Amino acid sequence: MKEVRDIKIDMLMGNQNPIVDLFCEITSGIEIINCDVYNKDGLEFIYHKDGQWIFYQDAKKFWVHYNRYWKIFESEFNLKYDEIQAITKLLVVQRTLCISKVEETLKRELTTPLVFRMKLSSKVEEALKREVTMPRGLRLYLYA
Repeated sequence: MKEVRDIKIDMLMGNQNPIVDLFCEITSGIEIINCDVYNKDGLEFIYHKDGQWIFYQDAKKFWVHYNRYWKIFESEFNLKYDEIQAITKLLVVQRTLCISKVEETLKRELTTPLVFRMKLSSKVEEALKREVTMPRGLRLYLYA
């Protein structure tokens, strides 16, 4: 799908993308509740914003609210069912990966091993003391 490919490229390149921007607007400030309404194992999650659910997830499926999410992508970008489904899957997975990586990082104790610190700092200091020269055999061509 062209839209998914374009979104992936834009995300890799750090470019703005109107579909990603809309997704971020809808999901900014979203809160996640781990609940056990239907599944007693606690594998249910309600993603809500301002007290209204946007996504619901259990162990098998992921639902989106039609009026608060799906309909917006249909009307704004004239996307078809399978396009919205693929885009949503991509963006939700990306968002979840980012959140889990941040949470995982925050849980870790931040430290640098002493040996690594000493080796790195001495190598950086050595490099800064060197004279900057052009390697032999390397020619720089400028085109106007």
